Amino acid sequence: MTRVQTLLLRAAYVGLLILATLAPFQFDLNLRAALQRFLAALHPDYTPGHVVDAVRNIALFGGWGALWTVTAPPGTFREMLVPPILSGLGLSVALELTQALLPFRNTSLLDVVMNGLGALAGAYLIVGLVAAIRFRRHDKSHVGLPGALFAGAYLTALGLEAIFAPFRLTPISGVSGGPLGRFQASLAQFDWRSGFDFPAGDILLFLPAGFLAVTALVEMGWPRPNALRLTVAGGALIWAGAELLHGFLALPIQLGAALTHVASMAAGAGIAFRFLPGITRAVRGRTRPRYLFWCYAALLLLWAWRPYLLAMAPDVAGQFSLGRLVPLQGSAPRLDLYSVADIAESFFLFLPLGALLAVWPLRRRGFLSGFLPGICLATVGELGQPFIAGRYFDVTDILVGTAAMGIGWAVVRRAGFTPYGEMLRAPTAEGVAS
Repeated sequence: MTRVQTLLLRAAYVGLLILATLAPFQFDLNLRAALQRFLAALHPDYTPGHVVDAVRNIALFGGWGALWTVTAPPGTFREMLVPPILSGLGLSVALELTQALLPFRNTSLLDVVMNGLGALAGAYLIVGLVAAIRFRRHDKSHVGLPGALFAGAYLTALGLEAIFAPFRLTPISGVSGGPLGRFQASLAQFDWRSGFDFPAGDILLFLPAGFLAVTALVEMGWPRPNALRLTVAGGALIWAGAELLHGFLALPIQLGAALTHVASMAAGAGIAFRFLPGITRAVRGRTRPRYLFWCYAALLLLWAWRPYLLAMAPDVAGQFSLGRLVPLQGSAPRLDLYSVADIAESFFLFLPLGALLAVWPLRRRGFLSGFLPGICLATVGELGQPFIAGRYFDVTDILVGTAAMGIGWAVVRRAGFTPYGEMLRAPTAEGVAS
């Protein structure tokens, strides 16, 4: 990456930070009032709204830390972590001081701390990913890329979906207070009859998790029977725990959903146990990553178009309002944790796709080179959302998916991987471990 490209990418992200923290730019130049808001920032409040705001700041500046690290030249552990933290803190201080001129913004010392932690988390994520992938660079794999990258990223996104369950649950009315009080209230309203309520749409999302988990464990040297048992047992613990976490968010705890998730992941694991050896023998060379690409692309569209209900009278023109075309403005009015989780889900879903295209591009040159096909996929998924009940177009999702693929692509290349070949050409050599 050239110096000019690095500067442009970082400048673009600074612009994104400005939009997220200062829009709609209604400045109040009364310096006395600004000074009062600045002094109030030294004594921040601690309310549920501030907690949500802190999590959003961590996620926002986590992107800054990740971007700085992938665009910086390789260096020592300290050289990779210190600059993004210091630059993140500097940006945070500048933005918080500017927010003192905005009467409808809350300037807070806590935000500066959270922003710094976010920059550290983003930088550490990249450094950790590069180290983990480099460590397994010479191991056998099914597509020339560690399967743990696909499995880990997908399970993270799926975990966020299971915890917040935005399309099947609504918060319990009248429940407030701290997490323990919410959990007790949710337990009090638990109904065993929920064991007969199975979210059928979740099956398509949870089944691939079992297949990916077994595949990753087999690549790491686990015998298939052990990989199957670990995946089934781990899935039972994870999805039961995710359902219990609903209580702390004042969401209903549903037994049927937990059973569906556990059974779906176990079924995916069983499919991998039964058919993975045959698939490995029958599908070889560049055909294998090509099948993975199209299957994963279809899976991403399933995520984009959930809950799979067509809008009866979609307001397509209203969906493309200015607020939907300005990054981060579509979710700005929401003051809940899912607004953060939704962005994180998109990031982790598209990260492995960029990694795959780094080692198996559709074409080495032209329109289908790089991770541009993934950007087209993210755009198609988002353009279809106005026709889905309860969904809306938001350019932020396309930008997050693009950034995730770019980071996945850069991480894999930095870990020492190079392209094996093109997916769309007729196979002439294997070029990948069987």
